[in-house]
Amino acid sequence: MYKAPKEYFIIKDYIDNEKMSLKDFLYFFFRIPKDLIEGLIRYLPGPVGIIIRRYYYKLILKKVGKNVTIDEGVYFQGNNIEIDDWACIDKFCVIRCYSRLRIGKRVHIGVSGIIHAGLNSEIIIDDNTAIADRCSFYSLTNAYAPNKRIGGPLCKSNEVESRSGPILVSKDCFLGTGCLVLPNVKIGFGSIISAQAIIKKNIDELGIYDENSKLIKKRDFNKNIFYDE
Repeated sequence: MYKAPKEYFIIKDYIDNEKMSLKDFLYFFFRIPKDLIEGLIRYLPGPVGIIIRRYYYKLILKKVGKNVTIDEGVYFQGNNIEIDDWACIDKFCVIRCYSRLRIGKRVHIGVSGIIHAGLNSEIIIDDNTAIADRCSFYSLTNAYAPNKRIGGPLCKSNEVESRSGPILVSKDCFLGTGCLVLPNVKIGFGSIISAQAIIKKNIDELGIYDENSKLIKKRDFNKNIFYDE
């Protein structure tokens, strides 16, 4: 079990009780200098900005490997985030981690991607996987239940129902533009998924799938060429 960042609990308590203590207010007040610095670093352009962000987030996140690219406008919340060697997070991604997130070696997260690792529901995107632009991953979402609201994050905790589960995208996968991955999903090794797919069940390895997660054909890919396993 992984602990969410402190601000998550402060905000949830504020929403549930409709008030914020002075201690909690001061927590955010004294974060202002850090937030201003991070906001400036977030939008520094060009190669210099990438290098500065790499070294800055080495201080903030759990791991930032060698030659990691964090492009302009990438927003992080939470620090239990591992970004392995040569990974690239493209422009304007939003990454929220309330449990654990690992982005493997040479993974590419395309422009405007969203990764939401909810409470007690980690997300792993394993090595050599490509995630096209505007893909979204949610390991915790609202769920239907009788006499419960299907509301956003401003609803009180006792008024909504949620469902959660870990997400694993195995090595050497490809997800096309605009895919949505929902909780409790494993995408098997080397699978290719068409654009705009909604993925809410496990995907077998080495398959090529359409936007309805239906198998089109098996992928011809010999993992022994690239892996010693």
